[in-house]
Amino acid sequence: MSTTRRWLVAPLVLLTLLVLGQAPPVAPDKPDTTAATPRATEGPAWRTEWEHWYTLEIGGAPAGWMHEVLFTNETHHRSVSTATIRIRRTGTTLEIHTVDEFTETHAGEPVRVKSEQDLAQQKMVTTWTFHDDHVRSEAMQGGRTVDQNLPLPEGAWLTPMAVQRYWRMRRDADATEITYRSLSLESGLEPVTTKHVFQGARTFEFDGRTLDATAWTTTTSAMPGLVATTTFSRDGHVLEETADIPLGRMTTRIATRKQALAVGAAPPPELMVTTFVAADQPIRKARETTRSTLRLRTREGEMPELPSTGAQRVEPGDDARSVTLHVNTLHPLPATEVERADETYRRASAMANADDPLLKKHARRACRSASGDPRAKAEALRRYVRDHISSKDLDTAFASASETARMRTGDCSEHGVLLCALLRAEGIPARVASGLVYIDAFGNERNVFGWHMWTQALVDGHWIDLDATLRDSYDAVHVLTGTSSLADGMGTGDMVAMLMLIGNLEIEVVDVGYDR
Repeated sequence: MSTTRRWLVAPLVLLTLLVLGQAPPVAPDKPDTTAATPRATEGPAWRTEWEHWYTLEIGGAPAGWMHEVLFTNETHHRSVSTATIRIRRTGTTLEIHTVDEFTETHAGEPVRVKSEQDLAQQKMVTTWTFHDDHVRSEAMQGGRTVDQNLPLPEGAWLTPMAVQRYWRMRRDADATEITYRSLSLESGLEPVTTKHVFQGARTFEFDGRTLDATAWTTTTSAMPGLVATTTFSRDGHVLEETADIPLGRMTTRIATRKQALAVGAAPPPELMVTTFVAADQPIRKARETTRSTLRLRTREGEMPELPSTGAQRVEPGDDARSVTLHVNTLHPLPATEVERADETYRRASAMANADDPLLKKHARRACRSASGDPRAKAEALRRYVRDHISSKDLDTAFASASETARMRTGDCSEHGVLLCALLRAEGIPARVASGLVYIDAFGNERNVFGWHMWTQALVDGHWIDLDATLRDSYDAVHVLTGTSSLADGMGTGDMVAMLMLIGNLEIEVVDVGYDR
């Protein structure tokens, strides 16, 4: 059992990045036993306590593999989670490789968390080192480093091995409900609450053996509304986890190493086109729209909370499954006081490193002929990003602004992140926005909404929407589902609404307008 919730949360957030937009699979190396840790000293004699391999399937199609291993010495535990996820986006195969390490003392004190994410052409490595009164964050990519001191996670929470001990204790006490708080690397330093509810005893067939097991429903605050069924072995390890997601049933199942790597080499599923949302009617001159009224409805379950910000105003529907969106690009909503004071929209981060000298250089160049007016500078930066990214393709999952500036390649997410960083480099608060955009045609698809990412700039107290993939700055046939400051890695913790709507949404075009 791991507090990263690698079986449920990680595949979902990684799939989200793949929908927005090859190294062979290898087992993780043994941990670096020479790394300094301020809170405690690690002994040198590491041994492998246990290891497990898993396959990942989506809708019955192979989508990758995961590997969990626990190293132990006289004073510390180090749990390592490795994953490879593969899908196709309109014929282009994409792979994401991640390695997460969590080092803790035997007493359950966190020492260090290290996350390696290989999503683009340059690997990003983020390390959190725990001190008594703060967490030191260090993010490295392409020889560039972003260092920050962050506050400790709020409240009580458990490290991975502490979770396993607590789960066993509660199970041995015949508990029918087990709840705990832990860290999920995809959600940053905000602890996530996980709840297991007992469903019954069962047996599980694996590698020619029949294992005694128990089944539980699993929910997590990182994915509200998503319910998984988890089968645990007697010693508290996951044997299988299934969840019905809009893309189909996602199943993680224990396997042998050979079985797991064979799945990782199989043809991956095509997911991007299947996530498009058909409009109920074509939209004439979509890129020229300045206002629209759109009615959204979920096929199953409640509509997640959508933001009223920027050009978008949300009106609750007659039931919990629907909302009406009013989009007006000429009259954006004012930002809240909390948003105007939030320093994360101004600071450099690993994904939006506004302190990178190259990004500062690009920002100055883009604004050279712009007036001092922040709105004019924001539009100049938007046009600059549109032209600077010369190779507009789907070959990258999610690159940082620094990498995109150097490689000049990417899709909507690279455009959105680079513009966010350049705005901050010019002193304009900014964040990325995720949702959908109407497109007349994409491949063989016509008149659909596709999942998309763009940027919002805080100008004169209002959030201004800026789409660097378009000729003009923005139009009224965008649907905003969430925003992110990118303060914690890829900002995937802010994409919950998007995750719950993929494949589960209907859009009715009520009205569009073309005021100028």
